[in-house]
Amino acid sequence: MALRLIQIITPEDCELDEDIIDEDDVIEQWVDDSVSGRTTIHILADVELTEKILADIDDRLGHRDDYRVILLPVAATIPKQETNEEKEDEPPTQKEKEQGDKRVKRISRDELYEEIKAVVDISWVYFVLIALSCVVAANGLIRDSGAMVIGAMVIAPILGPNVGLSLATTLGDKALMIRSMKSIVYGFSLGMVLSIMMGFMIQVDPEVYEISSRTSVSFADIALGLSAGVAGCLSFTRGISAAVIGVMVAVALLPPMVATGLLLGSGMYDLAFGAAILTITYIICVNLAGVVTFLLQGIKPKSFRERREGEELSRYAIMIWVSLLIGLAAIIYFQFM
Repeated sequence: MALRLIQIITPEDCELDEDIIDEDDVIEQWVDDSVSGRTTIHILADVELTEKILADIDDRLGHRDDYRVILLPVAATIPKQETNEEKEDEPPTQKEKEQGDKRVKRISRDELYEEIKAVVDISWVYFVLIALSCVVAANGLIRDSGAMVIGAMVIAPILGPNVGLSLATTLGDKALMIRSMKSIVYGFSLGMVLSIMMGFMIQVDPEVYEISSRTSVSFADIALGLSAGVAGCLSFTRGISAAVIGVMVAVALLPPMVATGLLLGSGMYDLAFGAAILTITYIICVNLAGVVTFLLQGIKPKSFRERREGEELSRYAIMIWVSLLIGLAAIIYFQFM
């Protein structure tokens, strides 16, 4: 069972007591003596209950601007907590039944937002990694080396911006959406320019497997793109290694994008069209699956007004992605099948 330590820092005169949180939701709770006019309440809780606890805190203190809530991961605690597997032979208590209804089976919305926001911002490191991954992928495609292509996927920072766009769409967060779209557009633009330049300067053999396999599209590629989108979102909400899942998303997006640029630079426009359709198919599938995955996990804005805006934006986004996917499916059927 993953744990989180929640620290609530408030002014000494704040109308706050230890009963701010339902005692059934916490493992341990204690209060530090006031220091410099500030009081700190510490709450140790299961990660799956932190979203409810944070919502309770916001309901109680949201009208103030002089408090701070800090959420920290807990590596270990002694004595250790009983896991669900250790208790599976015992009938659940009434408390455990009530907690089961409160659990969200993921990290909290606030923690998820901060994690994704951190990997969406554009920096020189982002551009360097995009450039390096494209150079390595281009060499792997030209030399028909699967190992080099996989190496490019490992260093490609593609997961964050795409998951960020899905989360922004789900929450109706326009600022995060703009940052995510900028990261995606700038990253793909840089990758395409570099790939076209390499295709212009280096002889490209379209018959090698690593390139030829990415110049046509089938319905199986739609399944791959949807799978990559679901895996990318779960890597954040369930705490799975983002580095490992990032390779899965890069499998879908990086090689066909680089193949498109190489073929365009070499003047092979018909083959480049197929690679471009494959790239667009993956982009649509990854983002559609991401939005649906977040919605199915119950991720939504805090306030009622924001929730209405988020639901409206999610509905429009799903309609757009599905419409584009249907159009691409028609192209795949008539052009490649």
